[in-house]
Order: sequence, then C-alpha cells, then structure tokens
Amino acid sequence: MKNLKHTFYAMAYGLCLLILAGGCKEEALNNEAEIIFSFKVKNEAGKEYNAVIGNDNTITIKISPYLDPATELAVATPSFYISRGATVTPDPSTPQDFTQAGGVKYTVTAEDGVTRREYTVTWGISDKMPAGAGFSYAEIGAAKTFPELGYPGTVGDYNIPSIEYGDLYLFHAYCGNYIVLLSRSYIDVSPTSPHAIKVVDKTTLEPAAGVSLNLGSIAPANLKMITSDYKGRCVGAVTNGAGTEFFYWTTPTAAPVSIGSTTANMALYMAADDCASNFQVAGDITGNAWITAVASHNANGGHYRIKVTDGRLATVFSVVRTSYSSDDCNKFQMISPLDDSDEPRFIIGDVEGALGANGSVRCYINSFAGSTLSIMPPLWNSILQQWWTQTGQSLQRTGSRRPMVSGMVINGKSYALVTTGTAWWHAAAVLEADLSALTHLNLNMAASISTGWSFGEWADWYWDEEAGEGHLAVWFGRIGLYTYKLTCFE
Repeated sequence: MKNLKHTFYAMAYGLCLLILAGGCKEEALNNEAEIIFSFKVKNEAGKEYNAVIGNDNTITIKISPYLDPATELAVATPSFYISRGATVTPDPSTPQDFTQAGGVKYTVTAEDGVTRREYTVTWGISDKMPAGAGFSYAEIGAAKTFPELGYPGTVGDYNIPSIEYGDLYLFHAYCGNYIVLLSRSYIDVSPTSPHAIKVVDKTTLEPAAGVSLNLGSIAPANLKMITSDYKGRCVGAVTNGAGTEFFYWTTPTAAPVSIGSTTANMALYMAADDCASNFQVAGDITGNAWITAVASHNANGGHYRIKVTDGRLATVFSVVRTSYSSDDCNKFQMISPLDDSDEPRFIIGDVEGALGANGSVRCYINSFAGSTLSIMPPLWNSILQQWWTQTGQSLQRTGSRRPMVSGMVINGKSYALVTTGTAWWHAAAVLEADLSALTHLNLNMAASISTGWSFGEWADWYWDEEAGEGHLAVWFGRIGLYTYKLTCFE
C-alpha cells in the first residue's frame, strides 16, 4: 500500500510539471496588421476631421464641401489605433499633405514582423448631418458698406446729413435668391426715391439688374417693415388706418400675397415713428407660423402674438408680457419665438438703465406663458469679443434697435441670434438656444464705428432645406451688410 501511495504522488507531481510546462510555453506573436477603431487628423489651426475606414484598405477623411481641402488638409497630423504589438510607417507624428495625388500611404507591420497591410488615406466630401443636429460650420460671405450698396454718403463721415452716413433705418429680408433692402428713412423723405427699396443678389450683394420688388397695390409709405419666414419668403407688414395687413413674396418680382389683416389698435403702434417697431415670423408663412410684434411701451413689456394656420392670419391676437419694462432706457424691446411649435419658448432682447454707456443689454429665454427660463451671462467678457465687458451697452437714440434678437432654426435645431455693442462697436453673435455659449467662432461678429446715435443693428435669416444650408444677413447701422452661410456637414 505504501508503494502504491508513492506511485500516485509521483504521477500527480509529473502531471503538474506537464501543466506548468505547457503554461510557460512561449506565446505566438500576433499576426494582425490593421488600423482599427478610428482615424482622425488635426490641422495647424487645431481643427479636427474624422475619417471612414473602408474594407478595401482605404481611409477617407471627411470634409465639408464648403471648405478648401488644400487649406484644411495640406498640413495635418493623424491619430489612430493599430493592432496590438504592431508598428506603422511613416511616423504618425509627422504632418502630412493629405491632398497629394494618390493620397498618403501607411504600412502597418504586425508583431510577428511578417504580416503587413498598406492603407491609402485620401479625402472626400462629408455626409450631411441628420435632421435636428443643427449646423457644423459658419462660412463668412459677402459684405458691403452702404455706399457700396448704392446709398449716398461716406462711411465715417459725420459732417453730412444723418441719412447719408448709413442711418437708413433699414430693414432687410431674404426673398428667394435675393435680399430686399427697405429704408424707412428714404421712404419717409420720398417714397419714390431710388434708395427707398433696393434688391441685391443674396450671395454677392451686387444690385439685381432688372429686378425690383413688386408692390402691386401697396403704397411704399405703408410698407413699414419686412422680414423672412423660415423658408426665405419676404414678409411685409403694411399699415394703414384700417389695420395691419401681412403680405409675402416668393421672389421680388412675384405679386404680393395677403395672408390677412389685424385690427386697427394693433396698427397704431406698428406705425410708431420712434424706430422701436419690430416684428418676426416663426415658421412657414404659407402654412403654420407665429407672427410677433412689439406693442405699445409699458412697464410689463407687452408684445402681440398672432397665429398663422394654413397660410391665413388668425382674426384675433393675444398680448404676451415679458415682465421687463419696454418703456425705459432706449425704449427698444423685442421678442422672437425659438421655433414654430404650438407653444414655443421665445427670446427677449431688452436694455436696462440709462441711455448710452449706462444702459446694459439684456437677453432672456421665456416660456410660452412668459416666465423666464434662462438669462444671458456676460458672454462678451471672456468668450466673445474682448474689447468690452459684460453684455454690451444701449444706444443713444430712442427706439434704436439694440439688442435685436431672432430665434433661428437651422436643420431642426434652435439657436438665438443677439446683437449688442458699445458706443464704438457693433456686434452680433449666434448663441445656443439657452444663451449659454457661442455656436461658432465665425459667428462672433463685430465692426468698429461710432454707434452712439445710430439706429443700431438688424438681422434676417432662413433655412434652405434642399441645399442643406442656412443663410444669415446682419445690418450694422452706419456701416453696411454682412452675410454668412451655415452648413450642415459632419
């Protein structure tokens, strides 16, 4: 029995040695040679672009069709993951010209030193962002001063009549492939003035030869304001003794189409002469939309709100109160819905305090019922333009249009446009819908000029769903018109 026990222990010991020997056997080297997970490049400006890794050993860097690859990708550094234990040449830390003919080739060598795979990296057009994702890039477009737009006067020359240094009390609106410029200052002097209503190409801002706004039976003196709906149709507010009637144009030469009239008491303030009149259209004017317009100045900040349903104006309107006085400082206040839903939130542009340097720009997001949800922080102190602090100053002129606000819906996402500035600067920015942050560096807009007695700023925009791009035009009083294109590519 004793010998049997010894034999059993010996066999068990030998089995353990075999198991241990098997566990200590040298592991085979990995023979995988792949670029895996992700591939990105970052250019000299710090802009990063993603790429798609194909099944055929090709890698395609995605770039917006509105950007120049030779500028964006000529000097860029990649970052990517490779198989465990593998190496790659050339050195990924070395910047490359990814626009060169034939692309840039990377060879991955597996840990075994034998298996190799070559990848070719080129570039291609990026995909459109899904609906609701908003925009990805803002391209700075054409800009023209008011003399370049055909108005008399010289930028910065204040020894000429006010009307001739850019204080045109101007409203502008997209209209198809054009922008319509409506100068209340020139209309009030002479409704037939060639400077009363102009039409320019939306891309170049050059005069649209042979194109003028078809007023039909509308008297120019009664066309108080214009703006655009979400689709880029020009919408006009026409006021007379009987009320305010709203018209739209699909193109400047098309006949104006009426969507209905409001009552006379709404017409009274829309015809006010202190420059504070304003209105916005949120939605499709031929379908469903909201029209908002400032009411008479009061301590509660009243504004008209009218529904458009199936292209027809409601017979009654309501008054929404912001709870912020529209009768203080420069007496300018406006609201704009953030979308065209049944009960949209809206952005408020307001100023508080005394005129000029002591008047402070304020912007709020309110609920449909009127309660404040968000307050614009002092963004311009650190994030935006560096040459003043807090949120900006009011202008000297009563009714001067600062801060002008507009809720923008680009590719299904809401944004908030705000204008502000100081006595020596105009400024504007497109912010996130809660007013917390700038959306894009190119939408941090500013222009230097003496603005103290200016009529201020104005803006208009629309979303071209077919082209997948938004268009924005900003007017800076005493200077001119600036345009931007918002693109929606990943």
